[in-house]
Amino acid sequence: MNERSQLQEQLATFLKVKLGVFLANPSSTLQYPNWEQPVVSIILVAYNKAAYTFQCLETIKAHADVPYEVVIVDNGSSDETVHLLKRTHQAAIIRNEQNEGFVKGCNQGAAAARGKWLLFLNNDTQITPALLSTLLRTAETTKHCGAVGAKVIFPDGQLQEAGSIIWRDGSCAGYGRGDQPFKPEYSYVREVDYCSGVCLFLKKDVFMEAGMFDERYHPGYYEETDLCMKLRELGYRIMYQPAAVVIHYEFGSSSPEQAMLLQAKHREVFAGRWNHRLQDYHLPGAGASIRAREHQRDKKWKVLVVDDRIPIPALGCGYPRSWMLLQGLADANVSVTLFPLQFSESVQPYTEQLQQIGIEVIYNTGDQQINFRDFWEERKDAYDQVLVSRPHNMREIAGIMQNTNPKPQIVYDAEALFFHREIGRQTALGIPLTEETVQSLILEEIQLMALADKVISVSERERKTIQSLGVKQVQVLGHRIEVQPTPNPFSQRQDLLFVGSFTPGSPNEDAALYFVNEVYPLVFKELGVNLWLTGTNLLDSIKNLASDHIKVTGTVPDLQPYYNHSKVFVVPTRFAAGIPLKLLESMSYGVPAVVSPLIADQLGLTEDTVLIGRDPRDYADKIIACYTDSLIWERLRTNGLKFVETEYNARLFHQQILDIREVQGASG
Repeated sequence: MNERSQLQEQLATFLKVKLGVFLANPSSTLQYPNWEQPVVSIILVAYNKAAYTFQCLETIKAHADVPYEVVIVDNGSSDETVHLLKRTHQAAIIRNEQNEGFVKGCNQGAAAARGKWLLFLNNDTQITPALLSTLLRTAETTKHCGAVGAKVIFPDGQLQEAGSIIWRDGSCAGYGRGDQPFKPEYSYVREVDYCSGVCLFLKKDVFMEAGMFDERYHPGYYEETDLCMKLRELGYRIMYQPAAVVIHYEFGSSSPEQAMLLQAKHREVFAGRWNHRLQDYHLPGAGASIRAREHQRDKKWKVLVVDDRIPIPALGCGYPRSWMLLQGLADANVSVTLFPLQFSESVQPYTEQLQQIGIEVIYNTGDQQINFRDFWEERKDAYDQVLVSRPHNMREIAGIMQNTNPKPQIVYDAEALFFHREIGRQTALGIPLTEETVQSLILEEIQLMALADKVISVSERERKTIQSLGVKQVQVLGHRIEVQPTPNPFSQRQDLLFVGSFTPGSPNEDAALYFVNEVYPLVFKELGVNLWLTGTNLLDSIKNLASDHIKVTGTVPDLQPYYNHSKVFVVPTRFAAGIPLKLLESMSYGVPAVVSPLIADQLGLTEDTVLIGRDPRDYADKIIACYTDSLIWERLRTNGLKFVETEYNARLFHQQILDIREVQGASG
């Protein structure tokens, strides 16, 4: 007897003892709420195995978190099930004289259900907290959702399935069976071939539209596989939701031998019925599961994104754009994997947020450290493109990918020209630069770009710079920013606002110190206004600026109140690359800005849209003019809003995302 069988025997004994204690106490009952209109009908089919049914009912009572009803179809049980159901109150109980089988029992339960939604649940399961609400949210928010399945885990902690695969020969496989259930590859939402009837959630009217479970699969097995095929024929999608988890005592409600015989018999029925569709499915084999785990993944655009870390937008440093890039790819129905090369730990809630929009996020788990070379060896034929951000990442992995045959398309995301930033930094700090040093900085970055099939720049200005240095295929991918003007009028606003991430090496430290030391004293002398420095702050040099009139807030949960309060936004940056996202954000909130010449040049802005301070005195005068003249303030606010709406809207960003796929002279 193997270890799992021994554990199952021990658990079965424990559950029988637990049921015996419950039944021995005359006052023990299972009392369910009596919702006038349940949202979900939970359908259980029972045939003996009362101890399993009891623990399933207990977990439903403990963890069901939306209005529900329990519908129990008893298929002529002759064990303690009869006594258990007499102690189960406010559940709809259907009693059959004989064992009608799982398929007919489910159809009976569905016909009697009062809920808008159905949850078919094996009676040898335990549900976990938030299962119902998670399944419901997924079904309601996913376009054309036909059914949603859960992550199914054995009692010994191993995975039974993370969505299921249909092979071309009609056989099926639970993805990840026998592996650790919380590994990254099993932890993201995706469309799958089908989900097991162990836990299957769908609308009642959709179930009826599909003709319910087909009774040719009586008494059970392959009925849910067939149902998911029928749902797909009707234009619906089948979704796997890893945040919904059930524990399953496999074969707790039937014998393994009987199950195997029925699976073999019904596989033939299924394959015969769906042969015309199965030709589009994968053949089983080594490595095939990666390609088959997402339904029709081969027809999707498949992208591996490599960046430093799982992006935390509040850190700045290009991570807000990394986050938008990932969201944009997900919105475009791209199959995306994110590999964080430098900092490989999972970071919540960001990891889960990406997983919930369908992105596979690779990260360290337990004592298992991820390694790109090993990952690539396993997945080298799984992607159409590899999109790499930041020069050091390109330098680290380009050689590994170049040696692959066939070599994938490599796209280098130049979210910022690092040589621009470094040359600007040294110039601003008064560090002499020889022409040889300048050319060396430029050449190093351009040589990395030459390894790519395509380069993405963050602005038209940087696109032209890169092309002027000999790189041919360069495309702009900017930002997506929603215009949401804050309501306070000119007369009800006060103070200056600087928003940025103050981290080691960030240009924001230099900008804030320069502004506080050189510009703000001139403004304060005239206006007496406060300065707010807001954003992630890891620097003592910035914390030490705090005073009665300089407010250093650190990270705040919501910037909207600060934008609504402030009259003028300042961006005194002296060296940077890319584009100033916080300036765009301030304009989207309708807060006029006074900026440095560098920042105005990055966006191609004139003083119709922002005021430009060319030295400390000029900068201070521009702030004072904007702060005191309502006509100037209103003009800048109106033009800033119009600029963002025109240049950084969702439609344009979506098209830029789609354009990444097009690489001249490349196949795939």
